[in-house]
Amino acid sequence: DEKDLVDGKLAHLLKSSKDLEDIIESKRPEKVKEGLGYNAVPPPAADLYLSPKKDLSWTGLPEFVDDTMTTIVGLRLL
Repeated sequence: DEKDLVDGKLAHLLKSSKDLEDIIESKRPEKVKEGLGYNAVPPPAADLYLSPKKDLSWTGLPEFVDDTMTTIVGLRLL
């Protein structure tokens, strides 16, 4: 009967779809399996946000003196 034929084709389609999903899942590397959180985008490298001017003030050379104000003149500690 036609209903049995359609049911059989549907069952075959569902099984084929499941088999395809299993094949795809088996090819996926372990680190990117769904639900494990390993496929999240990693944070950007820390050195992307560093100042383009390197701090070489510790060398004592005049060309590397840091002109940033680091002390407040006249501040009294209690």
